[in-house]
Amino acid sequence: MVRYPFGKTARALVIYARNGYVATIFTAADRKPPVAATATAQEAVDLYQSMIAFGGRYELIANRLVYHPELSWNEAWNGTTQERVFEVDGDRLEVRSVPVVSALTGARTVFSLAWKRAT
Repeated sequence: MVRYPFGKTARALVIYARNGYVATIFTAADRKPPVAATATAQEAVDLYQSMIAFGGRYELIANRLVYHPELSWNEAWNGTTQERVFEVDGDRLEVRSVPVVSALTGARTVFSLAWKRAT
């Protein structure tokens, strides 16, 4: 079954540096800003649950993209290893996880992403 936990038009940005660092953020398509400058407790929960963000080191091992988050939106990711399988086709990068427990749903899943190089 295919699901889109952040919507079909989710927003994302990933930056890979040649020195082996990466920074990335994903946000839900329908993410709403807080009503005031300071989010209410519920608004903060909704904002937290509608994003994924991390930064740290990455390495390429054959067709594996291995992330080593040093900081993230979810403290449980810090110091872990996040492994993906990737394929590059021109300006397109396709990434698929190995089976993992989703930080969003708690279910065992494989997720996939397709990126297009910014010009």
